[in-house]
Amino acid sequence: MRKGARRGLWVAAILLLIVGAVVFQRLTRATPYVRDQVVSTLNSRFASQVELDLLEVSVFPRPEILGEGLNLRHNGRTDVPPLVTVPSFSATAGLFGLTAKPLRLNTVTLDGLEIRIPAGGINRGTPQEKGPSQAAGITAPPPTNHPASHGRPANVLVDLMVAKTAALEIASKDPTKLPRRFDIQNLEMNGLGEADGTPFKAALTNPKPRGRIDTEGRFGPWHTDDPRQTPIRGDYLFGSANLDTIKGIGGTLSSAGEYKGVLERIEVTGHTETPDFVIDIAGQPMPLTTTFSAVVDGTNGNTWLERVEATLRKTTIVARGAVVRAVDVKGRHIALDVAIDAGRLEDLLALAVHSARPPMTGAVMLKTHLVIPAGEEDVVDKLQLAGEFQLAEARFTNLDVQRRVNALSRKGQGDEASGNEGESAVSNLRGRFALRDGTIRFSNLTFAVPGAIVQLAGLYNLRNEAIDFGGHLLLDATLAEMTTGIKSVVARIAQPLFRRPGGGSKLPIRISGTRSNPAFGLDVKRALTPG
Repeated sequence: MRKGARRGLWVAAILLLIVGAVVFQRLTRATPYVRDQVVSTLNSRFASQVELDLLEVSVFPRPEILGEGLNLRHNGRTDVPPLVTVPSFSATAGLFGLTAKPLRLNTVTLDGLEIRIPAGGINRGTPQEKGPSQAAGITAPPPTNHPASHGRPANVLVDLMVAKTAALEIASKDPTKLPRRFDIQNLEMNGLGEADGTPFKAALTNPKPRGRIDTEGRFGPWHTDDPRQTPIRGDYLFGSANLDTIKGIGGTLSSAGEYKGVLERIEVTGHTETPDFVIDIAGQPMPLTTTFSAVVDGTNGNTWLERVEATLRKTTIVARGAVVRAVDVKGRHIALDVAIDAGRLEDLLALAVHSARPPMTGAVMLKTHLVIPAGEEDVVDKLQLAGEFQLAEARFTNLDVQRRVNALSRKGQGDEASGNEGESAVSNLRGRFALRDGTIRFSNLTFAVPGAIVQLAGLYNLRNEAIDFGGHLLLDATLAEMTTGIKSVVARIAQPLFRRPGGGSKLPIRISGTRSNPAFGLDVKRALTPG
């Protein structure tokens, strides 16, 4: 080897030794430096006083950080739990990562991470448009446009942060309420410390209905003045949620969608599919799909449904309203305005009637206010409805009932012929209804067939399917026109008691028994009562 080349190698070796010595010296003194950088960054980013029991930097066999007892106290408060608690953590870094400025870590692993969002923040007004959510006394938080508080540039950058298990706890603004808690698995955050927020992905366990939510998106930047205003956006997949965990209903729900906003006001759009939705009282699984747009207050779980469009078989149901935390009762209070413009009666009855064949078919229009109070009771027992409906071209599927309707139509027209020719559809069936405690109360219930009008009011029990209706049967024909022989003579004598204003007959009637075995008859007591 030439003399000049050997001299160059010696110079290079000496330079490497000098650089190595400098790096080694800085690495062996890295613990105070790293600790200062970590504490400074956390103080600035989270407006918190940092408590750190232990932080050690080791160089061999690879650069690594170990720490214990990390607490972040928001604004230095000691009267509430820490904003962030990490019992232990570790981090890896490249050879020069521990000496760089800003400090750069490859992977940070957190064990037992807990984040607690304080109850700070204010209600900044009410929406301009009022809706059924106000029945629960709560309105959705309005959109906000408050810039995040970035603080100083970060002194520490993290390529990847991992937490196998973590918990997010959000304190209620109501001091009597317990905080809202989310258990998180496999949390990963990339590029921690970036000014425009941090990409993340995670899995959460939803308690009711129970199921797994997988989500990924971008979180932050952290809003130091009011953490509830921290931005968040992303997509979610809610798979195989078990609706059996809600008393009174069942099925397996899947949902997917996207969300954006701040923790206090998250706008969500998505869809759900439940191929086997069932209400326990009927026990008939049915396919149910929905699309929805909603506003969610992530600090307490209150949800304002701006529009929900549900498809039940071939019937479309549109709803809007609110699902909010109840006062002094476990669970959520649901209040919705529901409308059906052109549905099928058989699709709705299949949810509530325990029979493979619905008792009636036809086109339905419906408007109702639906309330499901919070509590542990079965959905059917606490469900409340108040509204009105209208049916067109309705027919009874029970042949005996339909024959009676057909016979009623013939008699109402003074036709004495028997048989089932020319089946009569029930027309103009309409009325008002109210459901409470598992019993439907009908008022102003009327329907018509050729030659007759029926006016009814009464009760139907969803549990035992008992019927108790009373009202009047208005016939175009007189009693004599509906009978022959000696019966017609008696009918002429009795006709003044049953005269219908404008002509025809008005008979007091009663319907009792059960849905599957109804009993129709003249209400004799009312017929013989004067006036």
